[in-house]
Amino acid sequence: MTLLVLGDQLSFDYLAALGGVPGRDTILMVEDPLLVARRPYHRKKIVLVWSAMRHFAQECHTAGWEVVYARGGSLADLLAQVQGECVCIQPREKGIRPLLQASNVRIVPDPYWSVTPAEFAAWLIVHPNPKLEDFYRWRRRVSGVLMEAKKPVGGAWNYDKENRKPFPKTHQPIPRFIVPPDTITQEVMQEVAQLPKLTGSVEGFDFPVTRMQAQALLTDFIAQRLALFGPYEDAMSAKDPYGYHSLLSLPLNLSLLSPQECVQAALDALAQGTAPLASVEGFVRQILGWREFLYQLYEAFPGDYHQANALGQNNPLPEFYWSGDTPMHCLSHVVRQVLESGYSHHIERLMILGNFALLAGVSPSALNEWFWCCYLDAYDWVVTPNVIGMSQFADGGWVATKPYISSGAYISRMSNYCKECVFDPKDATSESACPFTTLYWAFLIERETDAPLSGRMAQNYFGLRGKSLEERAAILERKKGLQKLR
Repeated sequence: MTLLVLGDQLSFDYLAALGGVPGRDTILMVEDPLLVARRPYHRKKIVLVWSAMRHFAQECHTAGWEVVYARGGSLADLLAQVQGECVCIQPREKGIRPLLQASNVRIVPDPYWSVTPAEFAAWLIVHPNPKLEDFYRWRRRVSGVLMEAKKPVGGAWNYDKENRKPFPKTHQPIPRFIVPPDTITQEVMQEVAQLPKLTGSVEGFDFPVTRMQAQALLTDFIAQRLALFGPYEDAMSAKDPYGYHSLLSLPLNLSLLSPQECVQAALDALAQGTAPLASVEGFVRQILGWREFLYQLYEAFPGDYHQANALGQNNPLPEFYWSGDTPMHCLSHVVRQVLESGYSHHIERLMILGNFALLAGVSPSALNEWFWCCYLDAYDWVVTPNVIGMSQFADGGWVATKPYISSGAYISRMSNYCKECVFDPKDATSESACPFTTLYWAFLIERETDAPLSGRMAQNYFGLRGKSLEERAAILERKKGLQKLR
């Protein structure tokens, strides 16, 4: 039997789920250049995936497996050469499934998801307008995580209101957990550096690429960051790109770690008194709730998610998303950081990058492609519902209850970006007005008669009531002058 192991399925748990036996069965792994050539991925992402694959192949060989590892050649051609039965864990990416089906590959359910498609379909019948909070409470009840009998530990289901603090002026960044590249990783870096038409550089790559390194990253997060993750999970700083975030999405999305062990590590910290309930619950909600919820919604979306565009937005992606060359300090800083490292944390993704694109009327599919290319942890199943659904509201509310938009005032409150910016976050009409602020009010003005949308955004529109006709006209006039920022 041949066990096909894809680049994001690097787990011995998966080999066990496939029913493989070392010494009897063969593992097939493929670095398919056709997959890399599909779009201008970040070079560090290719290094991450290929280095992790090669390390896993080496570990499998050491454990007694026969491993066929192909560097080059298409996956389709290699599957055509397989003799006998070929099995694979259900791919998270929908795009590869037709090839496996055409190649008669037997598919086995992914044990790292806690909900089966049938269970989620049944849940959707009861919850036709799916919301994270409903899903999260369901999973808490079923799993018993952070539960005392039928009630949530601490008396509340979430502590989101406690977890919205900006960094204090005394905040000092904690050094990020790094892994110096070994011989295998250095070899991959040299190869990827020569590949054409990709984004970014391989220089400075220092992320975990093995399960042991991923476990060390988890241990470091629990010890160094979890306690303050909750209150500052939405905080942004030009001097601290990582804050108290874990960066566990990188190994999690390669299956070097399981969601279950990450949740358990946080629960252990709570039991030992090294992390407070609000931080532990916030972290658990990210994995047990949001991560799984997004995957299930991606699977169940009734239509072509990539083409969803409920708000009819079709402007091109601003060129500065590929350069960082913009006078808006927050956008310039975050874009340059992403182009350099392949990472920014979730609130920068949502309230800086996504917020501006939504306010500027950018095509959701264009923004989705940019995220897919530039982030190390971006895969179709996670980036598409996050960007097209949560960030751009292009799915009409399948993921989010309303568009997540804000003026520059929110960015000023939650970060230090505005202190070094030429624009004023409180101003919406003058030449020095923050584009976020101008576009925020213009968005509300232009969509004020959109009853379904305005009904979802009652709090936003309450603030619009105080704008006079003259001020509204000035806002729309200022918006015309912002065309050059696109």
